[in-house]
Amino acid sequence: MKKYKKTIWGSSFLLCVLIVSLLYPLYGPSDFDKVYFLYDDKGDLVGVPPIPPSSYYLLGTDRNGESILLMILYGAKFTILIALCVTILRVFVGGILGIIFSLWLKPLLMVVKDYLLVYKIVPPIIITIVLMGKVSFYMEDAIYGIILYQIVVLAIVGIPSVIVTTSEIIEELSKKSFILTSYLMGGTHFHVLKRQIKPFLTSYGVLIGIQQLLNTFILIMYLGIYKIYIGGISKDNVRGLELFNSNSKEWAGLIGQNFDEFYRTPYLVFTPLICYFILILIVTMIKKELEEAWDSNSLAYKTKKKKFKKSQEKQGPSKTTIVATDFTLQKELS
Repeated sequence: MKKYKKTIWGSSFLLCVLIVSLLYPLYGPSDFDKVYFLYDDKGDLVGVPPIPPSSYYLLGTDRNGESILLMILYGAKFTILIALCVTILRVFVGGILGIIFSLWLKPLLMVVKDYLLVYKIVPPIIITIVLMGKVSFYMEDAIYGIILYQIVVLAIVGIPSVIVTTSEIIEELSKKSFILTSYLMGGTHFHVLKRQIKPFLTSYGVLIGIQQLLNTFILIMYLGIYKIYIGGISKDNVRGLELFNSNSKEWAGLIGQNFDEFYRTPYLVFTPLICYFILILIVTMIKKELEEAWDSNSLAYKTKKKKFKKSQEKQGPSKTTIVATDFTLQKELS
């Protein structure tokens, strides 16, 4: 618990935010407490949208008179769940393909890497915009169909990097003595994968997944800036501006649709931007803690190994039977 304190607290916070967002229909109005004219208790007009943060609206309203706080609570589930779904698809599909190419289709691995080099040269945002552009401008009636398509596109864009990373990890592990020994003893690829490689891939897979989660958040942020919203657009445009309104109220979409308002009403941009920043900061904190834990475990193992060697040297030569390392020669002699 102490070793992974940041991970536990960060994951718990994200889970609480997700639960609050999923339960929004039970406590939040569907119109996000929309207001056209704001009056005080005496009936005097005190403001018109966009309304700055005040006792009436803690985080203010946008040009349509919708509460920013309620929109953030509503859109949190789309921001978090879509990124998680994309990450799981990337790691699962890319990991399996990386394993297959590294163990069973190794002659084709270099060809695949040369082909995937295109994804390193061309920025993922360009490929994503080309595949997602037109579909993202559909109206709100097909929100879940749009989201499903967008998840698939975001996953496809990130799968090549997972394939390359997985193949590089397996290639590095294949040079280790315990892997070579397993093959010399007659072990199959499946046996080596299950007994020797799987524990390492499980640990590395977590770190790869967190890195892909960060990449997904950043990619969705870029899409929001380019006015491509997760879940499509709403039938109601941004009042007073020729801009589309995000249908899902996903955080990157809220930033994108209000980005042009930065100089006039900066709170419209800063509020969802700070929420997005906190989200990325928590995931980065978790990633850093896990990497430090991994490094400390490796360091502790090396330290114990050195101490064991020193203790063996102090005890003098071992009395155990010397066994030749050439297994072929042992087989011929037997």
